[in-house]
Amino acid sequence: MTLVRTKLTNPNSFFWTSPSIFDSMFDEMLNTRPTVRQDGTVKIKSLEDRTDISIAAPGVKKDEFDISVKEGVLTVSYAQSTEENQRTFSQSAFARSWSLPEGTKTKDITAKYNAGILTLSVKKPKKVEPKIHSIKVA
Repeated sequence: MTLVRTKLTNPNSFFWTSPSIFDSMFDEMLNTRPTVRQDGTVKIKSLEDRTDISIAAPGVKKDEFDISVKEGVLTVSYAQSTEENQRTFSQSAFARSWSLPEGTKTKDITAKYNAGILTLSVKKPKKVEPKIHSIKVA
């Protein structure tokens, strides 16, 4: 899917600037625009002690993944582009985020990449009961 930003020259006019369907058809046939593809089929499996997140990413190299945790949100992304010749190139990108359960530690998250599948294992944190403190009235 290609997103195209258009700008109206006169919103009240019937004729305004927009990409023509013919332009997009010929652009695709002649490969004059990059092909943008979203990849990454995601499978989430909840086990007793952990949650496994598997992402299908064939052809992606280990060092192209960006895995981070910020403010309790786990984010996995990658972007790659290939140039076959001067007129043909392609791009592939993926980004997905998940909220982690409260108490999850980054050291309890592991990642493995094997046969085109990135698997993240997130250990479930132990449930912590809130401490109740009694206050005596004087």
